[in-house]
Amino acid sequence: MLPYVLLLLIPAILPLLVYRPREIISDHGARDLSQKRNKITLLLFFFIFFVLLALRDFTVGTDLLTYKSIFEHCHVISFDNLSKMQWEIGYTVYNKIVSMLSLNYRLFLILSALIMLIPIYRLYSKEKNYAYLAVLLFINMPCFLMIFSGLRQALAISIGIVAYIALEKRKYILSGILILLAVSFHISAFILVLIYPAFFFKIKTKNLIFIAPVIIAVYIWRVPLILFVIQLMPTHYIEFYGEIQQTGAVGMMILFLIFSAFSFIVLDEDTMSKRDYFMRNILLIATVFQFFVPIHGLVQRASYYFIIFVPVSILSVVQAPKKYLKNISAVAVWVMGCFFTLYFFYNASFSTDNLLNVFPYKFYWSGQ
Repeated sequence: MLPYVLLLLIPAILPLLVYRPREIISDHGARDLSQKRNKITLLLFFFIFFVLLALRDFTVGTDLLTYKSIFEHCHVISFDNLSKMQWEIGYTVYNKIVSMLSLNYRLFLILSALIMLIPIYRLYSKEKNYAYLAVLLFINMPCFLMIFSGLRQALAISIGIVAYIALEKRKYILSGILILLAVSFHISAFILVLIYPAFFFKIKTKNLIFIAPVIIAVYIWRVPLILFVIQLMPTHYIEFYGEIQQTGAVGMMILFLIFSAFSFIVLDEDTMSKRDYFMRNILLIATVFQFFVPIHGLVQRASYYFIIFVPVSILSVVQAPKKYLKNISAVAVWVMGCFFTLYFFYNASFSTDNLLNVFPYKFYWSGQ
């Protein structure tokens, strides 16, 4: 548990010690001080997270040994035969190229960790306030744990973030190419096409009168909808995931419903930027995906591409509230901070749902 304590404790305390006000400062100086603390908070968190990914034992993350076999197999197979493997071609080519440089699987994990985390850091670092809240939200999202285990999809998610950044810069062709690249790492990344309507449409509170009935209908008919989608998937996916799988995971669905309601109630639409609208749209999409998670765990994996944006979505809300809701928004920041800190350590210590074997953390030398 200590590595996870340090992962949260150091980014919380060290910025306060390094950047201390030595005299009474103006409002402008206070903002500068806060932004410096936010910057170093994110740097420290992602640096420590990178260290944990780079130095973890192969048992921390249930899929790492399988990925080790794929890495070694890709080294001995020719480029021409990579397409015959059951894994996506982009991921196998990536393995082949890295294995030609070094057969050290530890170096492969280190390089993969860098590729995974740099886009996430870049996405979160654009937020100048409440960086620690973003960290707390992120570690409580299921994609945080998945990064320890699911190399293919974690890489696809990071490529998806880069695709969004390209879209934000109006580089539409590049964004499309990056989505295709993400699909070549994990087939589920095709769902990233939803970032385009999320980017171009501004869903306002007044539009909910039309959207809410559609969302309710999706919830009511979620079983036939998921069965229809499954039938469109490749055959080997149908073999493994073709039946309804009752997961009972309703907690995240309720949480996301609260997040979505919070965003529409609190956000001041008169001051919202295009980025704010995108983040709220993504939060709404992620919430709809959560309707399906209690009946099929596979949907959770598809939702990761949007869940990774949720911390930024929440930060958009608390930074641009309606004037008469500023006090409530400020209280919400503290409530969420306390709740998600306690929830993470409770879940890490007592939860029996440790499918990815991330808790407790073990360094690679601990098993020697």
